[in-house]
Amino acid sequence: MAVTEAARWRREAVEPVLDAFAAADGVDAVMVSGSTARGDADRWSDVEVGVFWARRPSLAERIAVAHAARAADLRTVNEGTPPWHDHIYLGAPRPDGLMVEVVHTFTSAVENMLDDVLISHRPDGPSLDAIKGIVDGRDVRGPRAELVAGWQERVQPYPRELALAVVRRDGNIEQFWRWQMLVDRHNPLLLAREFMRIASQLLTVLHALNGKYCGHPSAFKRLDNLDLSLAPPSLAARIRAVFNHPAPEGAQLLHDLVEETYDLIELHLPEVDVRLLRTNFRSNRKPLDALPSPD
Repeated sequence: MAVTEAARWRREAVEPVLDAFAAADGVDAVMVSGSTARGDADRWSDVEVGVFWARRPSLAERIAVAHAARAADLRTVNEGTPPWHDHIYLGAPRPDGLMVEVVHTFTSAVENMLDDVLISHRPDGPSLDAIKGIVDGRDVRGPRAELVAGWQERVQPYPRELALAVVRRDGNIEQFWRWQMLVDRHNPLLLAREFMRIASQLLTVLHALNGKYCGHPSAFKRLDNLDLSLAPPSLAARIRAVFNHPAPEGAQLLHDLVEETYDLIELHLPEVDVRLLRTNFRSNRKPLDALPSPD
């Protein structure tokens, strides 16, 4: 895929930030990630930067690095346990500058997280999202820059046992019937949330089925850029149609996507009990106008 102009100039703009952190005492490695690294950033995109520390950085150190990177503005988001987040604005103060979202963590924390996911097959969302960031990482520098290449090599190929864990968890799509309840209650807000929940689970399952890391719904920024060879046909267009059609039609479209995804799971991950997943998905709660008779 060709690199967008938005990604090109963002890569150039973030160079001072990468250099400043790479030179900071205690930093093992720093990288750019996200859409800027992948090359599909657009005019709305922030820039994600990952910083891996050998020790805990002080707030003063983080502020000093931001100033060394010629930040026009800085917002420190949290001071508790890692990861820590800083928002560095380049070119102009917030909200008008280019926001560089800096995520700080310990190198050792990454190693432990990789063990949990790749060896123990614990597919929690934040860890999968962190691995996705590592996979996308580029322009790596720092005294131990080789760490990132080692992590990138370690996470490939996607472990089959991890795919099974993700599919068993997110493929268990329950309470699909709720859409009828929310239509009856004239609650489009909660209806959209339900459709979002199910579509997000569906996409998470399809990423695992394709051996691709994905942690949370915001990863699905550009539906047309989904690189999923194993997926229902016309996936992006059909997902958009779920939210663009009246509820009964949208629900049927979503229902069909889920069932077709279950077909793919049966074919490519036969270890998964798809019959159980279908049973839970198809369960239907009937509305009550009176107390049911025990007969």
